[in-house]
Amino acid sequence: MRRYLAVLAAAAGIAAAGCNDHTLTLDLTPNPLVVGLVDTKATVHAHAVAKGFGTVPITSLQFAVYNSADSMLASQTEEVDKSIPAAPFGVTIDKDFTFPINGAIVAMSGMKYVMVRVLGPTGDVVAARRLDIVVHALKDLPVPPVLQPAPAPSK
Repeated sequence: MRRYLAVLAAAAGIAAAGCNDHTLTLDLTPNPLVVGLVDTKATVHAHAVAKGFGTVPITSLQFAVYNSADSMLASQTEEVDKSIPAAPFGVTIDKDFTFPINGAIVAMSGMKYVMVRVLGPTGDVVAARRLDIVVHALKDLPVPPVLQPAPAPSK
């Protein structure tokens, strides 16, 4: 009987510990983010999935900018203090973020990517995703008609 109660207590302990067992995955699109020299803003779609049991506590989001040598150029942290419910098959959150960006400054600074980190109550990284940034000098610039291909003559 004692052995049965010990096994039952151990199973209950494992089940209780599993009630707050959860993961959060994060995806950002488009990735890479293509920025033109004259761009002043960009929109990124965030897709997060919380799987498991309980809730996923989030206290802040960190945005860290890196160059091609993986040296941090700048970092900013935004407080959010939210809890996302988790479910065994996943709870999905989709949100678009539009933020200011200067394509010329991105090109001159050598910025190559942004690490987006979701931080928990103790500062632990709950989820992270790298967002690569590519600068296209001609993106969204009007191209003179001389440089545009002429339509093929119809027969």
